[in-house]
Amino acid sequence: MIVPTPTIMTIAGSDPSGGAGIQADLRVFGALRASGLSAITGTTVQNSLGVRSVYPIPADNLYRQIEAVLEDIDVAAVKIGMLCSVDQVRSVADALRRFRPANVVLDPVLASTGGYPLLDAAGLAVLLTDLLPLCDLVTPNIPELQTITGMPIGDERERTLAAKMLLDRGAKAVLIKGGHLPGAPIDVLTSQSVTELKSAEDCWTKFVSERVATEHTHGTGCLLSSAIACYLGYGLTLEMSIQKAKTLLTRALRTPTIVGCGRGYPDVMKAVRLAVKDEDSVSSVKHEARRNLLRGSLYVITDSGLRPDRKIEDIVQEALAGGARVVQLREKALGSTQLIALAKRLVELCRRHNAMLIVNDRVDVAAAADADGVHLGPDDMSPIDARRVLGPDCLIGVSTGTVAEAIACAPFASYLGVGAIFGSKTKSDAGAAIGPDRITEIRDALTDKTIPLVAIGGITADNISMVVRAGADSAAVVSAVIGAPNMRAATENLLANLRKTAQPS
Repeated sequence: MIVPTPTIMTIAGSDPSGGAGIQADLRVFGALRASGLSAITGTTVQNSLGVRSVYPIPADNLYRQIEAVLEDIDVAAVKIGMLCSVDQVRSVADALRRFRPANVVLDPVLASTGGYPLLDAAGLAVLLTDLLPLCDLVTPNIPELQTITGMPIGDERERTLAAKMLLDRGAKAVLIKGGHLPGAPIDVLTSQSVTELKSAEDCWTKFVSERVATEHTHGTGCLLSSAIACYLGYGLTLEMSIQKAKTLLTRALRTPTIVGCGRGYPDVMKAVRLAVKDEDSVSSVKHEARRNLLRGSLYVITDSGLRPDRKIEDIVQEALAGGARVVQLREKALGSTQLIALAKRLVELCRRHNAMLIVNDRVDVAAAADADGVHLGPDDMSPIDARRVLGPDCLIGVSTGTVAEAIACAPFASYLGVGAIFGSKTKSDAGAAIGPDRITEIRDALTDKTIPLVAIGGITADNISMVVRAGADSAAVVSAVIGAPNMRAATENLLANLRKTAQPS
């Protein structure tokens, strides 16, 4: 999913001291410029010194809170924190089964940091049977993992067995937080996709961070899980979301807010304000999320001249319905006013499908329409100047045909369009066919191996597998979709062949 401002929901308890729970989650969402929604599971009587009592919200009221939000709003991620009773667990599970939101992150809060119990054994049992299978990620710390599994957790073998138990229960991925263990905090991630590996070492992705010497740790689990959900909502991969969330937490632990006589909390607002590295900025997150959407996606370019019988919006709608997630607006005959108006309509249409709109050539139109990016040819504005106009969030694609062009453009481009691979029927100045081997040559020559390569030129359902095998991350098509009698079916067929070839054998 890629949205300019993701909407993230938290299902958690209220902390009147502001350090954890709903208050902490919404503070994270705000710091990362996401729109925050909430359903409150209970009110607590607590301050910086600890929790005194908890007053659960009735389970039917909790369900109605979630229902009201999810009936109205398409959320990009859901973070679940404190649940107070077995009935609450069932209500949350019922709501998730009904609405099936994306990117569900469960932070299994079983007790407060000070030891106040929050969920009893009956609630934990239903959490394992009913809620866990609906979660994309569960983030227990060591004490929580021991309580959930009933196992001692010390060495890597015991962590492996405990994580496998949660995966066997239906969790898609498990992140075991290592803050309670001695030494540098090492969080370890495993998922259902690697459970077939026999070596325990191969099953883990490890995230190592600095241990910050501070007692002001109230709400660290809330911050981490909420940040992961937020980054997932932006469209980043699970591993990248975890790494960025851990980096943010480490920085926030260095800048705590102390509001009472007890423990303060890591201040995410200060951490974001003090971030100095561009790779940690929200703008960089949006840019990388957009780049990620290119990978494994079909890139459809408009050409109304091929289908004078259909409106451009109808053509784009058919492509999006078929699974395309990148659309380039290339309409040379329209004036600026018409092109901007059309681009704005297509941006809205693409966003409804979690897709991106790229504008061909016209940086001014991309900026005016709030498009996701621009694609530039050799005679257009330079990518350096385009970045100054569009800012750090937007994609800037550049057309290349040779290794030398690719090397020269790569440092300033978000992705490279490589072509014309098989020649072009729709672009008179595309030049002679360069063949799919050029993709491999360019990939091998680039220092940055992560920059997406989009193959273009004469690509059809019959030859799209060739460009994927050569190293293309995506394929751009024009007539293969727009010229087809059934544009939606043509898009589905192209995308199926692309993804089938991209899958490892």
